[in-house]
Amino acid sequence: MTPVPQVRGSAYLPFVEFLDKADVFVERGIERDLVPAIVHRDGEALVPVHLAHSFLEKGARKLGRDDFGVLVGRNFQICELGAFGRSICRSLTLHDALTKLRSTFSLYSSAERVWWTQKTKETVCFCHAYVHKTGPGSRHARHCALLLMRAAVRLAAGSHWQPACVLVQDLDDILILKEEFSDPEFCRPEVSGFTFPASMLSLPLRQRGALSCAIPDKDAFDSATPSDDFLGSLRQVIATLLPEGQCGLEHVAQALGMHPRTLQRKLSALGQDYSELLSQIRFEKTLLLMQDPDFRIFDIALELDFQDASNFSRSFRQWTGVTPTEFRKTQQNRH
Repeated sequence: MTPVPQVRGSAYLPFVEFLDKADVFVERGIERDLVPAIVHRDGEALVPVHLAHSFLEKGARKLGRDDFGVLVGRNFQICELGAFGRSICRSLTLHDALTKLRSTFSLYSSAERVWWTQKTKETVCFCHAYVHKTGPGSRHARHCALLLMRAAVRLAAGSHWQPACVLVQDLDDILILKEEFSDPEFCRPEVSGFTFPASMLSLPLRQRGALSCAIPDKDAFDSATPSDDFLGSLRQVIATLLPEGQCGLEHVAQALGMHPRTLQRKLSALGQDYSELLSQIRFEKTLLLMQDPDFRIFDIALELDFQDASNFSRSFRQWTGVTPTEFRKTQQNRH
């Protein structure tokens, strides 16, 4: 089974902030409730791509703009991509930055690929493509990704640099991107991207100094690497939705873009039961949260989507044989 496509929340925070500033609210639905909450809570959190792209499509519809991705991507900077983006910005040269981007991008997104190749001695081709079907909102994310790729090159080439040749996937892309790229030559090779002179690879990054003191939260970044199997990625999705109170089977299936029965069949094929899987994830997160003395029992219950502290205590006793309070006292006595 293929893994659930996921991307870091920082990729969608600028979209959420743009809609907030425009005072636009997407149509009622799970996307409206979940995407803003997740990306505001933790930019390193993994967001199911189907859920995020549904949010983008609804946002664009409310705005009445086909160029939603361009409007957002125009001012989106690489350093805003969380720990991943800050790492790219601390590179020495453009070659270093693009090599780092290509080799570590799978830690940021499991839904897409970004790569570059030196097709000739004179020309580099910088490309982006989705590797999974992601729904209609993907065009807005695709346009934004293209402008982010341009922003990556501009770290070395300067803020006004433009590619002479832009790669697009369909004719609508040309109509939307034409003015943004100052009337370049357009090609349609089934991927998004652009070409630039290979001589630019040796250019030093101009903006590196401004970020030399920025230390990314590497632990948060490493702990949320997208899983490369279905069950592992499903566990990550459930863990992301837990604090938002949307971890029921129906909500999770909707976030994945599938029918609840389809999700149940996939789990059955793996010998898994959804209720047991949810209980396991809650227990694992409970043990982590219980290590923090500043987290009250009531707060942990809310974080794990229990109705109240009493329900949480009953589940905790079933897991461990003791109450949360007794467990904490035992831990304190050990120290």
